[in-house]
Amino acid sequence: MAGEKTKLEKEAAQRLQDCRRYKAQVDVDLREAYFFTAPQRCRDVSSQSPQTDRGRETDIAELQISIGMEMAQDFATELLNTFTPKIIEWAQQQRGIDLTEDEWSQIEDDVAAQTTTIFEAIRASNLYAALALAYMPDAALGTVALWVSDLRAHEPIVSQTVPLRELEINVGPYGDIDDRFIVRHTRYRHLPALLPGVTLPADIQKKIKDKGNERCVVSWGWWRLWQNDADVYWQHVIRVGEKQVFEAELKGPGSCPLLVWRFNPDTLFPFGHGPALQALPELRRLDETEALKIENADFQIHSPFIYADDGVMNFENGIEPGMGYKARPWQHSPVERLGFDSNVNFAEFVTQDIERRIKRLFFADYPEQQGKTPPTAEQWLDEIQRAKRRLGTPGEIFFKEGPAELFLRFKYLLMARGTIDDIKVNGKAVALTPYDPTEQAQEFQDVQVAGRILQMAQAYFQQTAMVEIDGSATLQNVQRKLRDKIVVFRKAEDIQGAIQQFGPLLGGGGGGGPGPATGGAPPV
Repeated sequence: MAGEKTKLEKEAAQRLQDCRRYKAQVDVDLREAYFFTAPQRCRDVSSQSPQTDRGRETDIAELQISIGMEMAQDFATELLNTFTPKIIEWAQQQRGIDLTEDEWSQIEDDVAAQTTTIFEAIRASNLYAALALAYMPDAALGTVALWVSDLRAHEPIVSQTVPLRELEINVGPYGDIDDRFIVRHTRYRHLPALLPGVTLPADIQKKIKDKGNERCVVSWGWWRLWQNDADVYWQHVIRVGEKQVFEAELKGPGSCPLLVWRFNPDTLFPFGHGPALQALPELRRLDETEALKIENADFQIHSPFIYADDGVMNFENGIEPGMGYKARPWQHSPVERLGFDSNVNFAEFVTQDIERRIKRLFFADYPEQQGKTPPTAEQWLDEIQRAKRRLGTPGEIFFKEGPAELFLRFKYLLMARGTIDDIKVNGKAVALTPYDPTEQAQEFQDVQVAGRILQMAQAYFQQTAMVEIDGSATLQNVQRKLRDKIVVFRKAEDIQGAIQQFGPLLGGGGGGGPGPATGGAPPV
C-alpha cells in the first residue's frame, strides 16, 4: 500500500518518541541551567520545533550573577586538561586478558606506533576545537555529544558539536547510551549538503527544486543490534520527515559516528547530572541574594521620602527607591526620608558561603591560602591531588563513554582509510583496551614517592646507594610513568663508548675497562 510505513520506519519513530519522553523529564532543569551558564543561548531544548530566540533579552536582563558562566568555563577547561590534554597521548592501548606477557612483548612496539599514528590524526583534526565548543556549557549540564565523520578521504577527520536541543538519547539494556538521534530543522535546499551520497526519493527531490526554502526535519538515528553478540553492530537510519531515505548496518567498535558521554550518569536515565544541575539550588539562592543586595543598595542611595499633604499615606502597592509619597501634615520637617534597617554584612557572608559551595560542586575549589602563612609545596600538591581524585570518581564513566570512544572512533576511521592495520599475534587480530588517563595522577604520585626514596637513599646510605640502585632502569621507569617520548636512553652496547668519550670530562679518566662492581660505570 502506497505511503505505508516500513517496519524500520515504525521502529525508528517509536525509539525517537521514547527518547523525547525522557528529555521532557529534564526539560525544565536544562533550561534553567542554561539560564545561569549561557543566558545568551536559546533555552529551548526540545527538538520538536524550530529554534526560536524567545527569552534571550529577558534572561540577560533578569540574571544577577555571572558565576555560573565562569564556573562552566572552568569546568570545561578542567575536563579538557584532565581527560584530553593536547600535550600527551591521553589514551593508551593495553593488552586484553587473552594475551600473555610474552605475546604482549612481541607487539608492544607496534601498539605504541599505532597509538602515535592515531594521535597524529587527532591533532591534525578539529577535535580539540570541537570539544571546547561542546563542553561549554553542555559538560556542566552533564551530557555532551560529538559527530565524528570522515567527510573527505584525503582531508582531516571532522568533528561536529551536537547541541542538546538536536540530541535525543535513551539507555540500553546495560545502562549505557544506546538509542541516539540527531534531529535537525532545516530547509529542503540544504538536504544535498546534509546528506551527501544519499539518493533521495523523487518527491523530496522535487521539493528541493521547487520549494527549496520550505522547512523540513531531517533525523539521523543509530541503535545497537544486540542479537549478534560476536561483534559490535549498529543500525543506522536517516529520515526526512517521517520517510526513511537511507539505512545501513555498521560493524565494529568505533563504527557509530555519534558519540554521547555523560558526567555523573544514572544507569536508568539517559542524561547526566552535571555540576550545573546539582548547583541549581545554590545558583538560585545566590541570584536572589544578589538581587536583594542590589535592591538594598538602591534604597540606601536613593531613599524614598514622605512629605506633608492633605491626603492619606498608602503603601499597599509597595514603595520604590527615590520616589516621594504623600502623608498627612505633621509637626516636624515638611520632608523626611524613609529609612530601612538592613544587615548587609550578613548578606555578604551568605554570598561567600554559597559561592564556595558552587565552586566545590563545579570542582573549581582550588587550593586557597588560609591565613598569613603560605602552605608548603607538598601541602599544595596534596590539595591539588585530592581535588583531582574527586573529579576522577565520576569521571570514570565520563572517560569510558567519551574520550575512550573518541579514540576508538579515530582508530576505526584510520583503519577504513588503510592508514593503520590490525595488530595480530599468531595471525589473529587482538583486542586492545583504551587506557584511562585519570590514572596519570596516581602515576605522578608514584614518581614523587620514588623521588623521596631516592633522596632518602642518598642522604642515609650515600656510600651504597649508587651500587644498590640501578639508575638507568629507574630513570626508564620514571619516563614510562610520565609518558615522555623526548628523552632517549642509550643502548647497552653504546654505554661503554659514551663512558670512554665523556669520562675525562667527568674526571673519571675514561681509558680503563669496566669496573668490577658496576659493569662499565666509572668507579665510585
